[in-house]
Amino acid sequence: MTYQHHQDLHLTYSPERGYWHFMLYIEPPGHTGSAINAAQQLDASASRYAAEWRDRLTLCAPDALHVSLVTPDDAPKLWHPCVYDDPDSPSAIAGDGCVCWQTFRDPITWLPVAVHHYRTVTGKHEHWKYHTYAPLALPDGERLTTLIIDREAHMVWARTDRGTLHILPEKQAAGYGTGYHGSGPTELARMIEKIVASDGYDAAPGTPNELPADTVLKWTSSQAAAHTQELTLHQLALLCRTGVVA
Repeated sequence: MTYQHHQDLHLTYSPERGYWHFMLYIEPPGHTGSAINAAQQLDASASRYAAEWRDRLTLCAPDALHVSLVTPDDAPKLWHPCVYDDPDSPSAIAGDGCVCWQTFRDPITWLPVAVHHYRTVTGKHEHWKYHTYAPLALPDGERLTTLIIDREAHMVWARTDRGTLHILPEKQAAGYGTGYHGSGPTELARMIEKIVASDGYDAAPGTPNELPADTVLKWTSSQAAAHTQELTLHQLALLCRTGVVA
């Protein structure tokens, strides 16, 4: 299937408002998605890092970027109130259960966030699943000082010299992983090398296609990397030189 640009969708990057670097596409029979940014799904209560990111989100009205995060069948639900706000909402079930969606925005990056609320009648089972996109860069002038492997939330985060937590920049179809032999650890090893080579200033995705150094790849593929941990820029540089982080 060839790429077809929809006349109403275009690059929405604005230096004054944020750095999302978004381009949307329409995929027949009408599903909207991102042409560049990698989609992310997380349980924001799974880890303290995910909760920190969640707590800064601001509620907002749905827009085209939120629509791109959900299926065509779910898109109308972005405008339905939660059962907590209206027991007669189209997304409410028997006035107590709920399958609504709520929309937020990250006030730092302007990334859209669509949150799916699932609650059974009587509330025996209830959870919130957060859908968003990874950025394609850190904010201009910010430097990555800590890389965070978050196994509880299945995420990789970047903390900058301003203390701000970000989803590690990632492009579509290039995910990160640890503790096994595969593309995820390879992509993370490439990103680590890129971060170290730029002294923390370049975390833009799009790493070289060649394999990373064996010392780094062995570590990201090993069980030493397969647990929640914070790695400083100094430790990342040490990893690139020696294959260990301490």
